[in-house]
Amino acid sequence: MRGPLLLLLLAAGCLGVPIHAKTKQKPPPEGWRIPHIWVDVPAGDDTTLRGIWADRDGPGVVLLYGSAMGIRGVIQFIEILHDGGYAVLCCDYRGTGYSSGKWWTSRHLDEDAAALVRWVQEKKGGPGGVVGVSIGAVAATKLVHGENPPGAVILDRPVDPRTVIKRFIGGSLGGFGGFVSTLLVHPKCDVDLRESLRRARTPTLLVLPEYDFIFPPEDVAYALAEKAPCVETVVAGGGHLSSHLVAPVFWREVVLDFLDKHLRPGQPPVAAGRALPPDPVRVASFALEGRKLSVELEREIPGPIEILAMGPRMNLLIKVEEPRAKMAFEVDGSRAKRLRPLFGVRVVPEGFRTTTGTRRVTLVPLPE
Repeated sequence: MRGPLLLLLLAAGCLGVPIHAKTKQKPPPEGWRIPHIWVDVPAGDDTTLRGIWADRDGPGVVLLYGSAMGIRGVIQFIEILHDGGYAVLCCDYRGTGYSSGKWWTSRHLDEDAAALVRWVQEKKGGPGGVVGVSIGAVAATKLVHGENPPGAVILDRPVDPRTVIKRFIGGSLGGFGGFVSTLLVHPKCDVDLRESLRRARTPTLLVLPEYDFIFPPEDVAYALAEKAPCVETVVAGGGHLSSHLVAPVFWREVVLDFLDKHLRPGQPPVAAGRALPPDPVRVASFALEGRKLSVELEREIPGPIEILAMGPRMNLLIKVEEPRAKMAFEVDGSRAKRLRPLFGVRVVPEGFRTTTGTRRVTLVPLPE
């Protein structure tokens, strides 16, 4: 299966297909607790970006999601920002989901991001803020050089559009796939993320996961060494696909503190945004040795449950019908490789919202 998939990805790159996984976007779930309305934002060239506007008394923040995430994939981010006192605008990119226009490339994303910022600035009457996640962070880097830049920018797990395809293929399918994609896949964008950081004149927070096979922290080392005057950097736990799950305290404290500092100076933080809901089931210990995944719970609970194991290259969602306090599973070799180092495990009742993009499998616990 890997061979045809690799050839398909490489052929897509050679033909100039955008670096965004075009998925069927979904709206927030019915009965979502965050009050919101649907809005249309003009983005030029007869393109209209459609998305949700969750208003509050505080400043407005544009949320630019990552590839294949969509609005549904970032509702946890919207909740944290909204609970923290911020109005949030999150729209589908052009040609995706509910927005019109042609399927976007990273250059189109720049135009979309600028249009969304203008809309928020007109709506709220202030500079507003921007939070860009993964590929969404690429567009956010250019906003700081525009005529009416936002008042604060957060780049959460950014990618380098010139190398993201080859790194993703190499990290997922092995070194040979990365080598071939290096030869065949055309660059999709002229953004130099490190140079943009160095030239930034808007307060910018750069969030780098501890493990990131797509955009390693050392890629921005020179910008930091030159002491980019407006850039703060923090390394969060987790990896590119799951840092917000491993360290939700980080998002509720560091991200909100940065926005408060630059968008709400002198005002007390909104306490609701700092509230951290407890995990439904606490994990006492976990380990991945070879292909054996071991999980120990603080107490035995009735099933079914879902175990979310988080690694640098993938998240693995395991359904367990009859859980025990101590469980062990044999994981497929390729999946075990992409889970290393295993840096987080959550156990939740079945149906509890965890994250998008997980690979759901059913494994039978190994005999004790």
